[in-house]
Amino acid sequence: MIRGDILLKVLLLLLLPFAGLGQGRTWEIAVAGGTVHNFRTPLLIEQHYADNIELDAKYRTEPFSPPVYYDVRVSTWQDEKGWELKFTHHKLILDNLPPEVQRFSITEGFNLLTLICAWSFKGFAWSVGGGIVITHPESTIRQQLYPENKGIFNAGYYISGPTLEAAMAKRYYFADRWFILGEGRVTASYVGVPVANGEAKVSNIALHGLLGVGIKIVN
Repeated sequence: MIRGDILLKVLLLLLLPFAGLGQGRTWEIAVAGGTVHNFRTPLLIEQHYADNIELDAKYRTEPFSPPVYYDVRVSTWQDEKGWELKFTHHKLILDNLPPEVQRFSITEGFNLLTLICAWSFKGFAWSVGGGIVITHPESTIRQQLYPENKGIFNAGYYISGPTLEAAMAKRYYFADRWFILGEGRVTASYVGVPVANGEAKVSNIALHGLLGVGIKIVN
């Protein structure tokens, strides 16, 4: 079980690059939605006293079904270079269920919390970075339901593994400070999530297309 104080320490670590930033910066806040293509990736389910389940997993996201897919970010820029802190509510639902698996999904959040280094080049914002995946696994395997009242604050959430991302974004200003944000992003994540009497090892490679709105705050 991952404690809440560990989550707090991780959040503080991700916020360190924002500490002590100098004057002359601009700040942005943006919110976006979008759609996702998940590539097939290996899934391994291990349970005590049972054979392992291995498959080439096919996931769907259902980005517009509650809880919807969304992205929230805070960015700071200076001299064409910047930092971004992103929270992306991604979702995974296993499509090709084997006979032993009645349900396997991470829909209350395959949440990507990332710290991003960005730079402006030829009118686009390019970025790379990484962070952690906070999951809320829901599964029934061999008729055994995994309870969703464990983990962080007994709310079913776990810090489950690392994630990396690379992205290209474009901002279209329609007012003095307001802009429309379009972004293409690729993410690669690897996590371990609990299941009844065991653990599932989940890898995810996804292509994200996002569209949203933001505001620039001049320092």
